[in-house]
Amino acid sequence: MEPTLAQGATHSVSRQVDEAMTVPHAPGDYPLFVDMPEVLATAALVTFVEAACADALAPHLDHDEVSVGTAIDLTHSAPTPVGGTIRATVEVAHLEERTVSFSVTVSDDEEVVSVGTHTRVVVRRDRFDEKVAEKAERLGR
Repeated sequence: MEPTLAQGATHSVSRQVDEAMTVPHAPGDYPLFVDMPEVLATAALVTFVEAACADALAPHLDHDEVSVGTAIDLTHSAPTPVGGTIRATVEVAHLEERTVSFSVTVSDDEEVVSVGTHTRVVVRRDRFDEKVAEKAERLGR
């Protein structure tokens, strides 16, 4: 990781909530979700926050590095309907070697819908892929 990232650095991203991001359309087979309201799913919120933090880190990574999420702690305190815009503002709260922790706030067009923290670790992509392949082999996959 380049030494260009500093504690206190901020980054923001926005996106419009579409149907695929709602509870009834969550990936996987979850019959209880089918009749739920079409609002931003917590799983989609988590993905959005991870993407915002990864985006904040990307310009500071060496060409052979990626960041992976290792911890997340978020509230989800208000619904956001399809068509609403969500905006994540992330701030580097702690930086130590390859580990970066972010403070996170997500708002929609009307209010704050989430606050929390997310931690990412910077790894070499080739080493990470090697470990995944080794584990898949041990598991017979």
